[in-house]
Amino acid sequence: MTTISPATPITAPLSEERERELLKDAQSYFYQVEDGLELVAHCFFPPNHDASMAAPAIVFFHGGLWDVSMPTQFAPHCMHFASRGMVAVAVEYRVATKHQASPEDAIEDAQMAMLWLRHNHATLGIDPNRIIAAGAASGAHMALSLAMLPEVLEVDGFTARPLGVIALSAIVNTGKKGAEHERFRDAKKAHKESPSNNIRKGLPASLIIHGKSDTIVPHAEVAKFARLMKRKKNPCEFIDFEAVNHSFFNFNVSARHFELTLNSMDAFLVSLDCIEPMEYV
Repeated sequence: MTTISPATPITAPLSEERERELLKDAQSYFYQVEDGLELVAHCFFPPNHDASMAAPAIVFFHGGLWDVSMPTQFAPHCMHFASRGMVAVAVEYRVATKHQASPEDAIEDAQMAMLWLRHNHATLGIDPNRIIAAGAASGAHMALSLAMLPEVLEVDGFTARPLGVIALSAIVNTGKKGAEHERFRDAKKAHKESPSNNIRKGLPASLIIHGKSDTIVPHAEVAKFARLMKRKKNPCEFIDFEAVNHSFFNFNVSARHFELTLNSMDAFLVSLDCIEPMEYV
């Protein structure tokens, strides 16, 4: 039986000084506690936030190819979107080096994180109908899976489906010729449930951002994915960047590309009525 943890604040153990600094403005919660496993959601709240506000939320799943845990990758993004009035959440999930886990485990964790947010929406002060899933690489695959899998978890009337998806340097094909296919326990299931094989009408709106020189996920593969999404009449915006590789959007890689991609994400969230347009003085 799937059980959802209550939103009880914790002090999450952080091993690195840098992690402590980047997450110092977040309130941390266990979103999944089972058989000794404790997974944490780091929530950044808007200024003067209270439970009656019902703010939109955005949940970030870090990259790392399902291998390493990088909970602070999207801390800068979380701080920005919290300042824009959203509850922004950086999720830790099971990875190979820390939990001997597979992508299937991580996808299950992503669903549990979404269900936890919705189940605790009144306590956290979020609008359960306006939750965006976002991520990078493997995390982007997880966000897309929430939107595109034929079936996702549902508990107590809540679903793991997001309102929209933001996918940065996304792994969109986990078939035999796709990136990181060998990490999956079940090759047939990885192929069947690959985002590229689940494009159909009626999917949530998506923003896909990719570098033309990505050496991990070929640009052509993602461009084709975006074309097929549009062909099925799904709202899908595809933005590509010249001469940049896989991690180009990260704050610690390029301040310029971080700002450009952040502005694109901001505009996408405005289009979904999650935030107001930015005011420029």
